[in-house]
Amino acid sequence: MSNEKYAEKQIYRVMIDAPIDRVWSELVNTESPRPFFWNGSWDAAEFAPDNPYRIAANNGKSVAVIGRIIEMDPPNKMVTSFRLTSLPDPASTVTYLLNEKDGGTEFSLITENIIAGSKSEKSMADGSKFIVENFKSYVETGKVTFGARFMLAMFSLMAPLTPKSMSADNWPFDKAE
Repeated sequence: MSNEKYAEKQIYRVMIDAPIDRVWSELVNTESPRPFFWNGSWDAAEFAPDNPYRIAANNGKSVAVIGRIIEMDPPNKMVTSFRLTSLPDPASTVTYLLNEKDGGTEFSLITENIIAGSKSEKSMADGSKFIVENFKSYVETGKVTFGARFMLAMFSLMAPLTPKSMSADNWPFDKAE
């Protein structure tokens, strides 16, 4: 049994001015890169519970995240294990919750089971804020924020410098936790 301490559960929440079915559809879209996921794309043999997934970037050449779909209850909830491939930390848990409210959708991203003080804890806190803010902007306007567009342009320019350890060849589905 591990003596690791876990960070407190974090909840990032925003109201999105769109119907729940549209918000869900944008969240789980596997057909195109998701700019709110740093232009990463969901990659899964089957996007369903108990199946592994990856979030691939650079036209599928690198993998930023690997995990398993733990639970899906469309259009209200998806729970995944979540491991950043660039860091040695174990998988954590990410939950996406959608609730219809006042003609829109309350979107929550919840992170749990992250090793306290780890690089994953900081990365996921920063990343969760980026995702929530830019997911709202994308669903409502079709674009992420100006700051995110600038950041994505820089990432695109720096794609050749992506660490070899993140190569898609290193992250087959059977490595999902």
